[in-house]
Amino acid sequence: MPPNDIGNRYIDGDYLEKTGTWHAEDSPYKAKIVDAAIQRNRLAFANCVDIGCGAGKVVEILSGKYPDRKFTGYELSHDVDSIWKTNSTRDNLSYSHDNILDMDDRHDVILCLDVFEHVEDYFGFLKKLRSKGKYFIFKVPMDMNMMKIYGSGLRRARDDAGHLHYFNPYTAARALTDTGYDIVEARLSAAFLHVPPRNAHQAAVLPLRLATLLFGKGFSCSVFGGMSLLVTARNPAAA
Repeated sequence: MPPNDIGNRYIDGDYLEKTGTWHAEDSPYKAKIVDAAIQRNRLAFANCVDIGCGAGKVVEILSGKYPDRKFTGYELSHDVDSIWKTNSTRDNLSYSHDNILDMDDRHDVILCLDVFEHVEDYFGFLKKLRSKGKYFIFKVPMDMNMMKIYGSGLRRARDDAGHLHYFNPYTAARALTDTGYDIVEARLSAAFLHVPPRNAHQAAVLPLRLATLLFGKGFSCSVFGGMSLLVTARNPAAA
């Protein structure tokens, strides 16, 4: 891929062709941990939006769990249109290609799952996003671990997944506090406990990841990765 074209993969068909599903198979796991965060932190809401929603399956699942709340998935790429057509047509579920940062709407809960590591100016993005909602749930992949640093993991994160920035629990949380969010809760989530390995490399390292869990998620994350930081935050300026 030529330099500076990394963002085009989401609008030129490349990412959809490579994944086939826009990784919709991860959505039940994501919806489960989002719902758990909503329940743990007792977030009261009438509406919830998912920005960079991709296939839109997370809000589809949540709209079934909360039929009296409104859910909207926002995704700039039109490559997902064919997937959206297969999703539920519930009255409380909709999708849009609008850019939420250009809109005046304010939302009760904003989901930002595996998004800002793809954004060139992620500080500017997070500052603008903060004004659009009251509560936020972020999921940030933990790319900064020993296996990725000393192996080829960072190259794969950039070339295959399109990650422009790489985080550990400290830097991900600081990115949010430095851009004005109040963190309500931050906890590591091990995707490999819920989602089958995607390739031979993930399958090979799975036993090691499981073994290091005996020493705690923090240690396992710093050595073999495979985790995300799930952060529930609030906009301190919101009423």
